[in-house]
Amino acid sequence: LGSAALADFIAKPDFSKGDADKGRLVYQRAGVCVNCHGWPGDGESGRNPMVHVAGANLRQTQLDAQGLYDVIRCGIPGTQMPYHDSVSYKDDRCYGKLMSDFAAGQQPIMGKTFGERQMVDLIAYLEKYVVGHGKPTYEECALYFDGSADRSCSYLKGN
Repeated sequence: LGSAALADFIAKPDFSKGDADKGRLVYQRAGVCVNCHGWPGDGESGRNPMVHVAGANLRQTQLDAQGLYDVIRCGIPGTQMPYHDSVSYKDDRCYGKLMSDFAAGQQPIMGKTFGERQMVDLIAYLEKYVVGHGKPTYEECALYFDGSADRSCSYLKGN
């Protein structure tokens, strides 16, 4: 790992520069967050049934933008929440730990990796459309699925 990659690390990015629309694509495709957290981020609705892990309910999280960034970057050791920064645990940026600090079988799980820009966009998406929202609505579902709302979201009509 070159020092340039470590030098590029920004511990506290400017979250005001996030693009929520791009963040939705990170949620859906780059990070495949939908597999565990479901399309609305509630940890239940629309999860991939082949993934036997229910993610946290992001709609009820108390984490601020920095807290979300730290968890996305570093995961949560000892849980199924993976880290998404390719250099996590290669230096002490994550909770002051290196991968060698963890016992065998207790190491954090590596997820799909993506860069800081994508993480900031993802957080913009979460803050605009997920965090603090109540039960998922048909309108939210339609926005998430673009043109396939009738097929994907019909169960929410009348809720």
